[in-house]
Amino acid sequence: MTKTTLKRFLPAVLMVLALVACHNDGLTRDQRRARRAAERCYRYLQNGKYDRFVSEIAYADQMSPEYRSQMQDLIHEAAERDRRAHGNLISVEAVGDTIQSDLAHIYLQLTYADSTSEEVGLPMICIDGDWKMQ
Repeated sequence: MTKTTLKRFLPAVLMVLALVACHNDGLTRDQRRARRAAERCYRYLQNGKYDRFVSEIAYADQMSPEYRSQMQDLIHEAAERDRRAHGNLISVEAVGDTIQSDLAHIYLQLTYADSTSEEVGLPMICIDGDWKMQ
């Protein structure tokens, strides 16, 4: 390869490498999927969709309607307690995980309107390719 050819293609090669580096977050496919599922669950809480939050529990489809309703009420009460103490939940971000086979523990950073920040751990299980709360 001549110096002229190298000078012409080197910037393009460097740009491609930079783009690949930006998209490689170092996470496996399972880590990304489990983290997104955990964040989705807490965004349901954030938006007051308690029925959707409960539907993200493993085996929620096997809950009796009465039990499911009680779970929704308990989740709603807990979310309201947090809201009264800290204001609205303004952000949810997965910041870590431990994954072994089809089990995971996802660590979420929750930030509230009063600038309070809390890290919670959410146990997850993969069922038929979908990550659900345990």
